[in-house]
Amino acid sequence: MSKPCRSIFYFIAAIALILQSYYNSSAQAVETLVKLENSKSEIFKIKGKFLQAEPLKKTKNLSFMLSYAGFDNLGARISNVNLFDERGEKIGYKKLIDGEYLAEKEFSAWEYEIKTSLPKNPSAMAHLSWFSGEQGILMADDLFPQFEANQTDFAKVTFEMPNGLKVSSIENRLNENSFRVENVEKAIFYVGKKQREKTVNIDDYKLDLTFSGEWLFTDAEAAEMAKEIFTSYKNLLGAVPNERAQIFLVKFPNTNTTGNWEAETRGANVTILSTDMPFKKQSLQRLHEQLRHEIFHLWMPNGLNLSGNYDWFYEGFALYQSLRTGVGINMLSFDNFLDTLSRAHGIDSLQTQKSSLIESSKNRWNGANTQIYARGMLVAFLCDLAVLRKSKGNRSLSEVLRQIYQAHSLPNARQEGNMAILSILQNYPEIRPIIEKYIKGTEKIAWQTELDAFGIESKEENFMTKLLVKPKLNGRQKDLLDKLGYNNWRKLSESSK
Repeated sequence: MSKPCRSIFYFIAAIALILQSYYNSSAQAVETLVKLENSKSEIFKIKGKFLQAEPLKKTKNLSFMLSYAGFDNLGARISNVNLFDERGEKIGYKKLIDGEYLAEKEFSAWEYEIKTSLPKNPSAMAHLSWFSGEQGILMADDLFPQFEANQTDFAKVTFEMPNGLKVSSIENRLNENSFRVENVEKAIFYVGKKQREKTVNIDDYKLDLTFSGEWLFTDAEAAEMAKEIFTSYKNLLGAVPNERAQIFLVKFPNTNTTGNWEAETRGANVTILSTDMPFKKQSLQRLHEQLRHEIFHLWMPNGLNLSGNYDWFYEGFALYQSLRTGVGINMLSFDNFLDTLSRAHGIDSLQTQKSSLIESSKNRWNGANTQIYARGMLVAFLCDLAVLRKSKGNRSLSEVLRQIYQAHSLPNARQEGNMAILSILQNYPEIRPIIEKYIKGTEKIAWQTELDAFGIESKEENFMTKLLVKPKLNGRQKDLLDKLGYNNWRKLSESSK
């Protein structure tokens, strides 16, 4: 998952005099201290200040994130705010609402407390800061103030933790307790006592993994799985989005239930909160599902320089590509592939208040999330079928995704997401009807014509959709099914002999 671009709050990594001589003289420096009194506390004390003697632009506003990913009232976590001028004198201020403060004059330093107790809704734990006893995840974007992009440029973040608590992060580590942060919107810190760290090398790329809790699978098995998935996407898209990435795999605290999970990929950070499954094989399958989806987001949307609400693409197409990848590396059977698409079709068919995928993406956190995932995945499937059929199996959706990534990955110029994606999709005449009917339009998914070309039939059983491969196939259907991954398990079995 990924959020729309917002103002960015940065930090730096050295004292003001060094920064002024070493970095660009126009850079604005911020230093922040994050302190936890004891491991049983849920209150973090935060102190911050601008380091440059003459800030480029001072401010009277101290603002914090108020909502994210459908979770509101975040400003209520902030308390005991104090603001200071350049001489260290306190400045009066007015509290406008929870999380919004207006100072009597421009300030240079600030302090406050933030409560990071476990969210009432466990789903929030992959998206918002929390700390509980011996572990927690701190999202810099909701932990620190939301300054304007031109007010800050770099940052040094220092942690003062009780004995035994360790901080893990992909951010540039200056020493044991300090980090240089380039982009606070994307920075994440895992705080814990018993985390285990492992680094996987993929050519010149480094994939860092941090594990918390005991799982039915080993750390080595999870690391090898992540490496295989990452390599698959690297080969698919022809490049890597950055120099390294971090995967946090954390068990949900205070729960004995099985099968629950929530995840988010923010910048180069993949955060997965999960429970184990009853058996090891099930746990490995669930982890593979989680990693396939979230690792794809390192490229799309996080590696794209696109703006706006185009969630239908990067969520729906990520789900579909995750299925294709699962089949491709033999972790998902073709029957499972069809079953997942069948369920998505059933979900889409039951929607009573239909809106276009583009409109739904604007209202994702107001009830349209399920439609975006289900219909978006079906649209990706239809696009894949159309390209495969038109090219007689010589091209697929992979080519389209590669074009999108090459055209809009950083440092390409920023463009509006829907316009950019649709522009490339429309280059394929066979995809244009899909765009008009199912992306811009709200028509019911009618896919039997495309399915017939692949020897697949769609049946309705007890108001549920069921996709099945026909018992008798002609030569062309067999060839197209093969390109879709129908016989992939046979190929992998033969290659392993």
